[in-house]
Amino acid sequence: MQYYAVSEKGVRDQNEDHFIAEKIDDFFVFGVADGIGGHIGGEFASKIAIVELKEAIKRKGEHGLKEGFEKANSTIFYENERRQSNMGTTLVACIAKEETGEYIIANVGDSRAYIFGDKTWKTSDHSLVQELVNKGVIGKEEADGHPQKNIVTRALGLEESVKVDIYNEIETTSAVLLCSDGLSDYVKDVEIAEIVKNSPKMACNKLIKKALDNKSKDNITIIVVNFRE
Repeated sequence: MQYYAVSEKGVRDQNEDHFIAEKIDDFFVFGVADGIGGHIGGEFASKIAIVELKEAIKRKGEHGLKEGFEKANSTIFYENERRQSNMGTTLVACIAKEETGEYIIANVGDSRAYIFGDKTWKTSDHSLVQELVNKGVIGKEEADGHPQKNIVTRALGLEESVKVDIYNEIETTSAVLLCSDGLSDYVKDVEIAEIVKNSPKMACNKLIKKALDNKSKDNITIIVVNFRE
């Protein structure tokens, strides 16, 4: 397995994204969290998400994936109650089993996971714009440039409980990509699919450059994974 991860603050003063890309036991864990609630709050919330995710998976293996999301939600919600704050974070995570080539993916918010093969698959954003698309109010082309694109409808820490979308036993394919919306809001899916044909390190660097060239206004975090030799 080959993988590479990069996080770029871009035009922002501070990077509120956090990520994990490492092997735990006999599988790999990848995750991207994008903080909400200002510089200090957003950075703290996204860090909590990654820490709780890692600890839950270390305790329970792949069965700790959903628990990691839920524990992160509870911890951030408690901190909000204690501090009278309103911080939160998105989180998308993937467990990759190298021996079987299977993926388990979970997400809350609008940080995405993509799987590239014969077709491109991606997680569904929990955002206002995605809800408008799902209801047929706007089309996909309108969604790309929508002024309320950054409004999420689901995030960790904002409510006492959270619904986590889980995608089980996804088959091996050419590449997997996890990212914050600093990439996905500024680079089209078809362009991302073409760039990830490169090695993970080259793909990450090219995607960062593409997002910045396209005037990304957010932090940009990307993880690219593939099974190619």
